[in-house]
Amino acid sequence: MAVNIYLFGNDVQWIKVKLEKGVTVYRAKIDTRTSFRGVGHLKGKPEELIFIIENPAGWKNWIENFKTGNLIENKNHNHKIFYQAIKSPFPISDRDVVYESKIFREAPNQVRIEMKSVTHPKAPKSIGVRMNIIFTRYIIETMKEGTMRVTFETLSEPGGALPNFLVNWASENYPITLFEGLRRELNKVGK
Repeated sequence: MAVNIYLFGNDVQWIKVKLEKGVTVYRAKIDTRTSFRGVGHLKGKPEELIFIIENPAGWKNWIENFKTGNLIENKNHNHKIFYQAIKSPFPISDRDVVYESKIFREAPNQVRIEMKSVTHPKAPKSIGVRMNIIFTRYIIETMKEGTMRVTFETLSEPGGALPNFLVNWASENYPITLFEGLRRELNKVGK
């Protein structure tokens, strides 16, 4: 099943890869790279989800292979710069990234978080290979009280000499583990 979207001035065709654990995963070719999308429902409120996504103290609870991370700069309530490092299995070098996160409230029932790699004078030295996030976005739509439809899209360059099949396999499964982690964290809210 193909879904067309408009992205950075180009029509992109999302092709359904699988449905697993309540998350529908799609893949799209953008130039020579492969982008992935996960769509699923989460219980909670958008502000709770935003807090989880932007809270370095909780990242270890839901980001797979998370090593360390922190807020580098809080430009304002809707614009922040973060650092994250991810553990990789031997013999692959660990990865890290410096990225900005911007929040857009475009409609009463929709919030969009846009992320991309940036350079920053206060960023730590790379622990291995610095990744390049071309884009990552969360589109959070309130469906009914206490339920959100979340769309997660990402396109990145992991850096280093990783075979394409390994990058694609990991990216194809990442939306599922991401949603599972976010569900666990949202279940803790209010308890």
